[in-house]
Amino acid sequence: MKRVAMATSLLLLSGAAVQAGDDFPALDLDVKPVLCIIDRSTPVCDLDFLVLWKSEETGDFCLFTDLDPEPLTCWQDRASGEHTDNRAVSNGFRYWMTPEGVDAELATVTIEVLRVDADDRRHRRRSRHVWDVL
Repeated sequence: MKRVAMATSLLLLSGAAVQAGDDFPALDLDVKPVLCIIDRSTPVCDLDFLVLWKSEETGDFCLFTDLDPEPLTCWQDRASGEHTDNRAVSNGFRYWMTPEGVDAELATVTIEVLRVDADDRRHRRRSRHVWDVL
């Protein structure tokens, strides 16, 4: 038993990635909204993202995003939490939860940014009818 604990400590200290199924509780992560539509008139999404999470067990968890190197926030001895994150984005990104101090993504949500070009050729082209040619 002592060897297992020592090996686990060495893995954690060396920064080795730990898979989510390795002795970590299941965690549900929900982010709203998950889609933003932009066009030429609105080149960025300026939104408040609501992040909700819930775990089967209490623990120390941190919320991360691709846009920041540091965690957005961490919770100690909690089984659920909520965070509001105001962002102006033009590209997709991810939110994910980890156990505090461990490099293991327990749950991940991808935010998609969809570009719609209003100047699409189909919209500019005049509709034609058969009798227009005559």
